[in-house]
Amino acid sequence: MSDRAPTPAGEGLEEFAAAQGLRVEERSLGRLLLNGLRSFFRTKPLGAGGLVLVVVWSLIAVGTVGDGGGWLGLGRYDSQEVFKVANANFADDKVANALDGMSADISRAELTTLLIDPNVYGDLAIQSNVVDDMLEYVQGLIDEGLLLTHLAELDPAQIEITDGVIYDVDDLLATGTNTPLTTASLQGPSGKHWFGTDRAGHDLYSRVTEGARLSLYIGFFATLIGVAAGTVIGLVSGGVGGNVDLGINRFMDAIQSFPPIVFLLLLRSVTEPSALWVTLALSALAIAPVQRIVRGAVIALREAPFVEAARSIGASNARVMSIHILPNIVAPLIVIFSITVGAFILAEATLSFLGLGTLDVSWGKMIADGRQFIVQSPWTSLFAGLALTSLVFGFNVLGDALRDVFDPRLRGSR
Repeated sequence: MSDRAPTPAGEGLEEFAAAQGLRVEERSLGRLLLNGLRSFFRTKPLGAGGLVLVVVWSLIAVGTVGDGGGWLGLGRYDSQEVFKVANANFADDKVANALDGMSADISRAELTTLLIDPNVYGDLAIQSNVVDDMLEYVQGLIDEGLLLTHLAELDPAQIEITDGVIYDVDDLLATGTNTPLTTASLQGPSGKHWFGTDRAGHDLYSRVTEGARLSLYIGFFATLIGVAAGTVIGLVSGGVGGNVDLGINRFMDAIQSFPPIVFLLLLRSVTEPSALWVTLALSALAIAPVQRIVRGAVIALREAPFVEAARSIGASNARVMSIHILPNIVAPLIVIFSITVGAFILAEATLSFLGLGTLDVSWGKMIADGRQFIVQSPWTSLFAGLALTSLVFGFNVLGDALRDVFDPRLRGSR
């Protein structure tokens, strides 16, 4: 008998490989992921581009959390500063309108009597609780004796003094509207405002980056809730079968019989406009489609040999579903998840466009707000539309590429 101590299996394998002129390569989880990404970028360039878009927008969404643009420094103003700019523009316009036809030698006392009146600024300013800030802003200009000079030197000018008379040369309220829809606030893209400004003086670059957070938040969590609930129900339906399966399927048929827009309108009529209700409403739409896909996969797998082997050694139905079947349907669930996120981001933008979404900054709301200025100021809708298109496109092509990767029948088809 040999006195040589037994060698570990790994060392014996290395010795055997060395004798054959081969090398054993150690593969850690990190190395496997890196190799998988490298292969994905090489074989699926379009899907890789979608992955890059998703990662970039995710970094922007996370990085813009917090005042002043978050840790990435994105965003030109914090929210309070944005409203100050909008309110000042609106106040300038209202003051010019009130001074139209007045004498240019109007005294400070007369200016105070005329302009420090909440009714001058309209019901909208009063209801929005911003009229006090406007009054303070105008009073400061009156006290400094700069009000008329300020209005005359704005670009574009709000007033013009001719023959000692003040004329409101600004056409911002030519339509007679009593809202802060001031075209003076519509500045084109520049070094100060990279994407320009909207009708209220908001910096569009700041709002586009902020809108990414809402879109990804709603899209991700609505999909997560919907896919998780649909998976659990599909496992129960396909695993138990019988009357339970029949009852669940009829209930899912009832849910799918409602047109999605009617279902969302119904929920909107009984809930408050918030990100939470939009997330829950959209997640409900994902449950039935996911349940059907999972149920079909479970039915196809429950008679497989490895499932029969598990049952033969006494595995319970719950253990078979969770330990043996669920891991084998993870791949299609990943594909469903990636595609559904893009669809729900588009759905959230649609709801906001129709005025049924949240009160937060949303790409859909930005596109809707810019419609009336689309001819003379196309940037008001353009950049929000491009952002929405790029993110949804990224998720769609990523999901399509993942489907090809996880489905062996499609790996060599494109």
